[in-house]
Parts: sequence; C-alpha cells; structure tokens
Amino acid sequence: MKEINKILIPTDFSKGSQTAYTVAQKIADTFGSRIDLIHIIPTVKYIHESIKKLGVPLDMNKDVYPQIMKEKEHAIRRDMDDYIREGNKGEVFVKIDRKPSEAIVEHAKQKGYDLIIMGAKGHHETALLRGGTTEKVIRYSKVPVFSVDKSLEKEKIRHVLVPTDSSMLSLAGFPLALAIADTYNADITLLHIIELYGSVSEDIPRSPQKGETISIYEVVIERLKKFLSEKELENISVQRTGVTFEDEVAIADNGDSRQVQLKTKIIKGVSAHYEIESYAEENADIVVMATHGHSGFAHLILGSTAEKVAQYVTKPVITVRPEKHEFED
Repeated sequence: MKEINKILIPTDFSKGSQTAYTVAQKIADTFGSRIDLIHIIPTVKYIHESIKKLGVPLDMNKDVYPQIMKEKEHAIRRDMDDYIREGNKGEVFVKIDRKPSEAIVEHAKQKGYDLIIMGAKGHHETALLRGGTTEKVIRYSKVPVFSVDKSLEKEKIRHVLVPTDSSMLSLAGFPLALAIADTYNADITLLHIIELYGSVSEDIPRSPQKGETISIYEVVIERLKKFLSEKELENISVQRTGVTFEDEVAIADNGDSRQVQLKTKIIKGVSAHYEIESYAEENADIVVMATHGHSGFAHLILGSTAEKVAQYVTKPVITVRPEKHEFED
C-alpha cells in the first residue's frame, strides 16, 4: 500500500483552502505523515509598471513584498498551530511567484512530497468546481493531487471510485485509492466504461459462455493482480469471493490481515467522462484516477476525459500521474 509520509497543503487562507487541513490531519493520523503548508504571493506585473509611470518613490521588492511576506508568514504559522497536531507539524513556506500553480508544482517536486491536498476552490471561486490554481496544479503536478471541498466529511467517505479503461496505466492510482479506503474504512469500485465509439476493452476477447461484461470484468481483475505484482506490493492481494463483480483486497500488516471490499462496475455509454461523472454523483464519495490511460482515456488531464471529470464532478478528486518509464513501457 502506498506510504504517505509527506503532505503539502497550498493555502490562500480562504475557507475553501482550509478544508484541506482536516482531511490532511485524518490521513496523517493513519500514516504518521508530516504536513507542510505553503502560500504563494502572486506578483502583479502591471502594478510594478504603474508605479514606475507615476514616479512614486516606492520599490515593490524593498517596500511592499517584505511587509506582505511578514504578514503571510504570521498567518500560515497561525494556521499550522490551529489546525495541525503537534506530532504532524512540518515546515511552512511563503514564496513570491508570478504563477502560483507552477510554484506549487515545482516545490512539491523538489521536496519529494507523497501527496498534495488543496481546496477545490480558493478566494476566486468560479462556476466550475475546481478553482483556477487547483485546476492547473492537477494538470501539471507529478505528485498526486487531492482536491477537496467542504462537503468532504470523514463519516461520509464510504465509497472510493477508481475509473479504469482496463489498461495498466489507468490503475496507477489504485495504491493511493487503497490507502484512502483503508484510512476511512471504505470500499473501492473499479469503474469501466464501454464507449459507444470504441475503447481499449474492444481488444479483450469475449467468451460466448460468459458474455461481454463478465469477460471484461475478469480481465480487469487479472490486470489489477498483475499491476500489484509488478509494483512489488507483496502485502496486498486480490482475493476472489466467488461472487461476480464482488471481490476483496487483503492487506497484510505485521502478521495481521484486513480486507477492503472491491467491486467492479461495467457500464455502456456514449462517453467515458459523462458516465464517470454521472456514476460518481450517485455512488461515490471520492474519485481517484490516473491522469493518463489508453484509448478512451487518451490525453486525460492533458486532454479530454480526466480533465473534464476533475473539473466538473462535484465530488473530491485525487489525480495520480504514472511514472515516465510506465508510459515508455
């Protein structure tokens, strides 16, 4: 199961961004994680130019930003003290950058975080679920991104949804999904969409005796087993129950074993993103999905399916980007 040792929470001190604190603390309670906070002060180019044109004897770098830095450092340390338990407190960072999303992505990469947790919306809320900064971090981050909102409460996380196109790449988020399910005592559903105009599962042989959906279901489970084996996650195993579409994932931990219920759902639909959004609204509390897949999941965050799901679904979303070598394979 994926270890979550270092968590980064970007904050703009809005109520939206602060929803991430309680979620991060819950996860840290399970994994003993260290939680760091970061705030990015955006530079505003036109203010610099306007001050120069007006001839005002004011230097942004010497007179303005140092004061802002001081205020934000006080605010972020206060949030750390108010929301994070002593044993999980890490560092606080305040930086100045023209593009906050890029600064967050680069900081997370350099410092080796296991998870970024951030509010779906910050100060500048839009009609879309994900705010501009959150959306860009999701798009470009190589570190998994967990975007949350105020609807996420620990007692409501009972169903974790993992969309898969049956490819190995689309299962990249499964270890993190399992960690979340284990933390919240939730179940996991693997969701596969048979698209009207074709998808990767077309290559899966159909058994006349078993039918289309059962044939795909069995391949999805076998590929999940192969994925776990290749990732050398020896303490995790898929156990068949004998009931079609209902299995278990066993987690071995220091001689003990516990089970997470694993369901598989296969739906026919016109488009993957529409069916994922529709299913998630009624049947999931959180969606964990890879940012790249295959065929119907082509592009994903950099293109169509996952980008639309992450942007429009009204449930918390975790996005996971597979490693570079996995794409090459």
